[in-house]
Amino acid sequence: MLGLSSCAFAADDMSPPPTRKHDVFLSFRGEDTRDNFISHLYAELGRKKIETFMDHKLARGQEISPALYKAIEESMIYVVILSKNYASSTWCLDELAKILECKDRYGRDVIPIFYEVDSSDVRNQRQSYAEAFVKHQRRFKDHQLDAWKAALTQVAGLSGWDSKVTRPENRLIEEIVKDISRKLNLNHSFLNDYQGMIGIEKHIEQIQSLLHLESEDFRVVGIWGMGGIGKTTIARAIYHKLATNFSSRSIILNVGQEVERAGVYHVKNKYISELLGEDSTSSGLSLKSTKALLVLDDVSHSNQVKDLIGTCSNFGEGTRIIVTSRDMQVLKNAEASEIYEVKEMSFKDSLQLFSLNAFKQNYPVEPYVDLSKKVLNYAKGVPLALEVLGSLLYSRRTEEAWESQLKKLEKLPNDNIFKMLKLSYEGLDEEEKDIFLDIACFYRGYSENVVALTLDSCGFSALIGMEVLKDRGLISVLEGRIVMHNLIQEMGHEIVRQQCIEDPGKRSRLWKHEEIYKVLKNNKGTDAIRCMFLNVCKIEKVQLHAETFKMMDNLRMIVFYNPYDFTKDSNVILPTCLESLPDDLKFLRWDGFPQKSFPLDFSPKNLVKLDMPHSHLTQLWQGDKALIQIPDLAQCPNIEEVILSHCKKLGQVYSSSFLCKLKCLWLNGCISLRSLHIPSNILLTTSGLIVLHGCRDLEMFSVGNAKMGVQLHGHTVSRHRNIFTALKLREKRSRSPYEKFSNSFDLLDCLKLNTEPKHYMQLLKLEVLRKESPSLFPSLNELCWLDLSYCQFLLSLPTEIFKLKFLKRLYLRGCFNFEDFGEIKETVESLMLLVLDETAIKELPSSLHHLVGLEELSLRYCRKLEMIPSSIGSLGKLSKLDLIGCESLETFPSSIFKLKLTKLDLHCCLMLKTFPEILEPAETFVHINLTKTAIKELPSSMEYLVRLQTLCLNMCTNLVSLPNSIVNLNYLSELDCSGCHSLTEIPNNIGSFSSLRELSLQESSIVNLPESIAHLSSLKSLDLSDCKNLACMPPLPPSLNQLFGYDCPTLGRMMTNSKKDTFKFHFFNSQELDETACSNIGAESWLRITEDAYRPLFFCFPGSAVPGWFPYRCTGRPVTMKRDSQDWPSNNRLVGFALSVVLGRVDIDDTIPICSSFTYTLTYESDGRTHIVHNFNEINYYFHTKGRSRSVVQNHIFMWKYHLNLSSIGNRLLDAHNFTFGCSKLEYLSSSKSSVIVKEYGICPLYRKEKDENGGNSLRH
Repeated sequence: MLGLSSCAFAADDMSPPPTRKHDVFLSFRGEDTRDNFISHLYAELGRKKIETFMDHKLARGQEISPALYKAIEESMIYVVILSKNYASSTWCLDELAKILECKDRYGRDVIPIFYEVDSSDVRNQRQSYAEAFVKHQRRFKDHQLDAWKAALTQVAGLSGWDSKVTRPENRLIEEIVKDISRKLNLNHSFLNDYQGMIGIEKHIEQIQSLLHLESEDFRVVGIWGMGGIGKTTIARAIYHKLATNFSSRSIILNVGQEVERAGVYHVKNKYISELLGEDSTSSGLSLKSTKALLVLDDVSHSNQVKDLIGTCSNFGEGTRIIVTSRDMQVLKNAEASEIYEVKEMSFKDSLQLFSLNAFKQNYPVEPYVDLSKKVLNYAKGVPLALEVLGSLLYSRRTEEAWESQLKKLEKLPNDNIFKMLKLSYEGLDEEEKDIFLDIACFYRGYSENVVALTLDSCGFSALIGMEVLKDRGLISVLEGRIVMHNLIQEMGHEIVRQQCIEDPGKRSRLWKHEEIYKVLKNNKGTDAIRCMFLNVCKIEKVQLHAETFKMMDNLRMIVFYNPYDFTKDSNVILPTCLESLPDDLKFLRWDGFPQKSFPLDFSPKNLVKLDMPHSHLTQLWQGDKALIQIPDLAQCPNIEEVILSHCKKLGQVYSSSFLCKLKCLWLNGCISLRSLHIPSNILLTTSGLIVLHGCRDLEMFSVGNAKMGVQLHGHTVSRHRNIFTALKLREKRSRSPYEKFSNSFDLLDCLKLNTEPKHYMQLLKLEVLRKESPSLFPSLNELCWLDLSYCQFLLSLPTEIFKLKFLKRLYLRGCFNFEDFGEIKETVESLMLLVLDETAIKELPSSLHHLVGLEELSLRYCRKLEMIPSSIGSLGKLSKLDLIGCESLETFPSSIFKLKLTKLDLHCCLMLKTFPEILEPAETFVHINLTKTAIKELPSSMEYLVRLQTLCLNMCTNLVSLPNSIVNLNYLSELDCSGCHSLTEIPNNIGSFSSLRELSLQESSIVNLPESIAHLSSLKSLDLSDCKNLACMPPLPPSLNQLFGYDCPTLGRMMTNSKKDTFKFHFFNSQELDETACSNIGAESWLRITEDAYRPLFFCFPGSAVPGWFPYRCTGRPVTMKRDSQDWPSNNRLVGFALSVVLGRVDIDDTIPICSSFTYTLTYESDGRTHIVHNFNEINYYFHTKGRSRSVVQNHIFMWKYHLNLSSIGNRLLDAHNFTFGCSKLEYLSSSKSSVIVKEYGICPLYRKEKDENGGNSLRH
């Protein structure tokens, strides 16, 4: 350790435990029990070979010693003998506080023994315990006394032994030793079975934090993920890790199968008997009286959870139930307070797991590195797949055999993986199965909305079914597109393939072009086929038979699409007369349909979507006219969308009044279209859409229904009637011709304006909108979207706009001369969004409160805005407010905190000097950004932001202090005070922050950090870079895993007490750091690097020589390990290397002290070849970080780890002739020569030790 404070620091629950050296730690008052009870108990523990720590060899002092703290941390079970005079010893009380800290931090067991005292006297500090505290009051402060009392109260509430109940004493000792042995067996079982299991620690830490073991409430936690992802393994590991924290425990595996096999009551009785014991009935015990841990694994239906556990009132305080399931809905119905999603393994962990199964080591053998990556790409982080495939390939010892097996996997999935994944599919109902198979075969990667509409057109309840698939982990949605794991998609493909392995024509879905080609060419279609999905560009030309579709009676979807060139003839060639299409057809897309009409006997009564772009149709059904006008589509009463784009001879459209379900009519590219009439009973929905892009000769357009959208890019309008549902008015700007504006009428790019041209030109330029408003706005009474963005001549708005009862969105972005918003004279309920970005307004009207329906208000970069009215606090629905870049804003009203905002962003409000008082608790605010404001101080009422999580004060150069009350923000996890040049101190009580994870004081004027910083129990990252005045650093919290200290020139002393395995330590250009501090850092680096070679660590600190514990060092040139070296790797216990370099300046006057980028290489010779592993990032661009390029003013030592499980070196290293570690430099400034060089190299091999005497694994160098 760099330094160890005498205070007991509270660390977070996820801190990894220190190495175990003792089974049991005894805490006792010597004068009461040392020569009788303790001596007998110690002897019995010794006879049972239980390693026990007793402090009889340690000298007593006024304060508990670091050695005793270390012994407590390194013990598994604590036995606290609470005797008459226990509380009279402050040593005992300090011991107890430390013991309970380790219990909470590491999940350790504490066994209290009430030796000749009543537990209630201990709990309430009565009798001798009260007398002891009367004496302590004379010497110690109240906070210390309160801490000791709290510890006694806590330990007295734990399950333990009473010497007055269990008698005689020898029987009491016998029972205690039995209890300890049982707990140790459980702990050893966990250590042996799970410790070292790849990636398991991360899952355990995160789930343990969700369980909130410190709370006495009842809690259910769910574990969710796809099949084979590791839910059962994780649940078992957490069960064995935490079992000893509960008075009773039970784990039931495969609950779904067990309930199906033996019934719910059998399973329920099983766990009850395990929780309460075989004699539970006779003893009258109940679940309500026990603190239990229950794990229900692989629950398949919601009713199983309800039947098995009922309600929380059935269980005792502190009970935890863990439920695993593939179905999210099961966990939601179980009322899980938290649900942990098990995600795919990282590449690093995947490679290690696969290698352990395929090569029986942590890394792949070199010839198989690329092949291993192919397997990893196939498995995509699923542990089951990695284990199965690794074991499968283990026996295949040639590269050719691997290649062959991988090719086989591309065609057929592994049976074990398939069976596991198929369980999720089998739990679906028939419609859900159809939806799943359609997505797996056709729609992976497609837009979720498009897929939903397509599936709906096939008669499915798509949204409901897709939600079920999400809950089962079979699909997810990322950025609006459907995501499906490779293995799950392959499982879907295999289900379809197994419908008829030999004959694709007898399967329900066809999507492989070669299979569709054979079915069409040989006329092998059957009534089994439901869907056919073909990219026609991928097949050769195929001549269809006249009766190709005759046998496909159940075909509901045909998609023959061409994603590239619509102008070429289709590769699907039809006979002169195609006799039929299936009457059940619901979805028909056929790009470039090669014939002039559909079959005469095709009855499209079930057709929902007709999509025939770029086809050769001149008529739809035989007998109609050529497509100079669209025929009556009365035969299609269910049709919802018709796409007949680019019918160049189409002159006019008469739409049937029977098409009451029609939502969309696409006629874009119909360059001859002159008139269009839409009956009033169709396109009734507000999302109804007619697309007329490129209809350049359109002269007459009439519609009986105003509730629809129209797109008319590039048309002529001479007469119109009732078409304004939404109006989008912009200056002319290029826009994709296929951009879709639902609910919009777009007047862009009007080529000819035959009627009232002046009127329309004024609308576009908006020079005199107010003069036109009396005649304009009454005709827009159903307008719902008005976009006036970038209308540079607009100065103000007519008040009539706010009389539009359906107006929901109003855009004025970029109206640079718009400065008068005007008063709002009456209540406006419809307006939900108001965008005033980049306008010239100076203030908003006080009548703003009339916009009662407003949900979003954007004032971004309103550089002249000076004032926001207090009436804004009356906007009860306002949830988004954007004030970024309002450079003239000096303050804002406190009424803003009455709003339901989650984020308040005042970034670049350069004149903002005051932050208003907050008058009452504001529970919705989560993020506040005050970057680059002129704020000088924050009010003490900041504590009213009770849910605040992040507070950004970056570059608040005038900020001089933070209020002490800020520590009362119990949810604050990130505090950024970087660039606060005037900030010289932070609150002394900063250690009271319970949730703070990231603290940045970079480039502030901090001189000293308060001692209480050591108590920030959740702090992960601390940035002190560029703190030019920082002189010393107190002990830091144990939870810290990242410490930045670039360019702290005055820092002389520092201490850290971090116990995190993953640790990055950056102290660069700290010229005044004293020799003791540097020596301690070197010792700390040695301890961390040699304890565990798998955890990523990085150290940078001032120094001129590679530490002496590196066995291989070389000055001025790369270091080499020779083959004849005594420490040459000779067995498979090598796990990695510690690497070190010393970087410093050359004493040359004509160079500059700016460092280049460095990369390092590892070179070894084997099989007559030189192998190079290079381009790692540990020191690449290290000196160009934290927003600047950094000069090097002194020598620095860099140390980090290189893990063999990340490399391709493998067994070849064992045959290598030598091994060299070196660095190469990339000049950062091409015109200048860097003065920084590598002065010394060091390398130290790290080995895994054999099992030590305690059964654990450790490392040596």
